[in-house]
Amino acid sequence: MELKTKYLDKLKNEQILADFYADNYDESDYGFVVDYNDDYLLIEKFDDECNYDGLTVFLRHNISRIRWSGNDIESVSKLIDPSKRQAEKMNIDLTSIQTILETINRTFNHLTVHIQDIDKSVCFIGQIHEMDDNSIVIHEFGTKSSLDRKFILLGLDDITRIDAGGQYENNLKRLFNQ
Repeated sequence: MELKTKYLDKLKNEQILADFYADNYDESDYGFVVDYNDDYLLIEKFDDECNYDGLTVFLRHNISRIRWSGNDIESVSKLIDPSKRQAEKMNIDLTSIQTILETINRTFNHLTVHIQDIDKSVCFIGQIHEMDDNSIVIHEFGTKSSLDRKFILLGLDDITRIDAGGQYENNLKRLFNQ
């Protein structure tokens, strides 16, 4: 068994809070492993203030480091309110990028896709309008100030990360009465 897989098993089975790094995009996220396979890693994410911030699906090859234990992470873990965690396991199908997008959209009625290889700071939040084997059309939620809805077509191969159920996304859904 590959070492990375061995420790992902440990983190998942023992529900140990870890810090997941995607150094190519200057990102780090606290979370609990929900599920994974050879290509994808699904975590239940928490922000630096120990607040629940939805789910994130990473491409496993983008994860450069995983850190757990130590004073900082243990303190965050102790400050997380267990009642804020998902009561039941989220059943996100990690078979392919299409199944991930479909099940997240169906479960949360929204998703956030990141295209970090093109621009690490750009993400699109909305609902799937249409998808085929190569592309996705998202009916975007605008920003809190613009409240503008529009459509965007993206290549599935450009997607590097998918989020859902986070604080910002849920606030946008409320603004758009979703």
